[in-house]
Formats: sequence, C-alpha cells, structure tokens
Amino acid sequence: MLLVTAWMGKGDESKALSTCRLLTRCKDPELRTRARQLLDVLEAPSLARPASWSMQLPTLEMDPRIGKPSKLFNRRKLPPPPPSPPTGPTRAPAAGFAALVITVLVGLTLLLSGCVRITADLSLPGPDRVEMAWTIDSLSGLKLPWQDAFSRELRAMRLPWKVRNSGNGLLEVKAPTQNSEDAAALLSKTVEAAGRTAGLVLPAPTLKLEERNWLVGLKQELLLELDLRALKSLNELQIAVRLGNQASLRRLQSSPAMASKNAKGELVWPLTIGEKNRLQWSQWRWSRLGVGSLAIVVLLVLTASLQRLRLLMGFGYPELPS
Repeated sequence: MLLVTAWMGKGDESKALSTCRLLTRCKDPELRTRARQLLDVLEAPSLARPASWSMQLPTLEMDPRIGKPSKLFNRRKLPPPPPSPPTGPTRAPAAGFAALVITVLVGLTLLLSGCVRITADLSLPGPDRVEMAWTIDSLSGLKLPWQDAFSRELRAMRLPWKVRNSGNGLLEVKAPTQNSEDAAALLSKTVEAAGRTAGLVLPAPTLKLEERNWLVGLKQELLLELDLRALKSLNELQIAVRLGNQASLRRLQSSPAMASKNAKGELVWPLTIGEKNRLQWSQWRWSRLGVGSLAIVVLLVLTASLQRLRLLMGFGYPELPS
C-alpha cells in the first residue's frame, strides 16, 4: 500500500494501478479489501476542474491596472555585476614547487629557531655489541617542529628507540645493545626517517664492525661513513659523534675533520656539513676467559718444571711422614 501511495504521489498512475491489482490477489482479506477500494478510486475517471475553483495571484513585477513594470521594482533592481576577467585554465603546481616550499620552510625553521646540535653516542661494550644514542638540542630552549615530527616518525616505524623529551628543546633517543648488523640497519632507517621528516633525501650511512679473535683477546675494527652533502644548505646544523672513554686517538683515523678529546676524556668527532665523512677506529679487548686459560697453562708448566728440578736434585717425590 505504501508503494501504491508513492506511485500516486509521483503521478505514475499506470504503475500504481498494476501494483494495486497485484494486491487484490493477496491472501490477507483486509489487505484485499483495501486494495479493491483504492483500485476503484484509481480507475475512476478524472474530472475537469473549473478555473474558478483556483485563485490566481498577479505577477509582482507588473502593475495589474496598466500592465507595466512597477516603479518600485525598478528602483530596487540592481545592475548586473561586471564579468570576471579571463584567467585561463587552473593548473596544479608542479612537483618542483612543492619541494622548493618544503626546503624553504625547513630552512626557515632551523634558522629562526636557532642553531641545532645533534650528538650521536657510539660505543662497543663487548664482542659484536654496539650501543647507540642520539641527543638533539635546539640550543634555543624551544622545541622544534622537526623534533616532534622526528619522534612521531620513530614511533610510527616501531623502531627499538626509547624516545624521551627532556624539555627545553632537548630530545633524547637511545637504542638497546645490538649486534653490528642490527645496529647498521637501525642506523640506516633512522637517518632515512630524519631526512624524510626534514623534506630531504639522505644517503644510507655505512657501519661495519670486523673482529678477530686471538683467544687471549679480541681486535675490533669499526668503519663509519656518513654522506652529508645533501645538508650543504643547512649551515647552522652541528653534528658530532662521541665514542666514549675507551677510544684512543692513536688508533683512530677520521676525515675531513679530526677527532679530539673533551674535558671528560671522551673522544668527539665533529662532522663536516656538505662533505662525506669517514671514520676508522680499532681497539684491542682482552678476553677474561682467554687470559685465565693462559694463566692456568703457565702455572701448570711452572709447576711441572719445578717438580723436574726437584727430581734432578735428588730429593725425589714428596712423601708422607712414616
């Protein structure tokens, strides 16, 4: 019945009649009765309605007495607006324009927020073990938008960094102790995330750790390469690598800048912005197990030598008293 009413409202009497005839075959007697009543109404002939049954209002723009436009309407009618000047078809900005805008915004952010200093701590606590930590300081006491974007990117990538905002524009990230392969992969992903949040494309760094086991000790050789030529326009950026107290200047080679020790005895290697930086570092680590084993062997040899000397002197083997 609702469908028939809808067809009647839309003025489609043919569909309303066909639907109503189908309802007359319904099993429900009440619905059949209502359908027949409605069908009688639909099939009834339409009567012409006299024009006197409707009231017609005169057009407001015309005076009904003389058939001319009203003066009041002429006074209120405003002139049409002038046509818009031709501007041509609208075009989307090119990709180079977006890159230029991002670069300018990043540059302005760094310049207006003061100098930025990034200190990367790197240490080798054991065989095939690497510890890394980053400290990002805005040096202005204010948190940079890039710092927030970088911390959000690290959390979104689910990297094993512990991110902590210490306040006053200081951001600290620290990774757990990992082997050299995992540490190299983590460093590459982190540098990529830092460049992406700054609107730059940075080459992947190189971190290699080679070890040679000599039983009594372990010789470790570390190679670190960072290509910062993409940051040539960011002159206010300062990046340094801190190697800790166990590093020695005699076994370290760096370029283009030379490493030096600070007041705390830590070896600091400042990176040169706009250049390719390279660091080679080797150290010797004694093995407690190897040194202990060697000491036991030496003591056994010494004991055997003394026992042989005793026999040669005629004292014989030591005996219990009778």
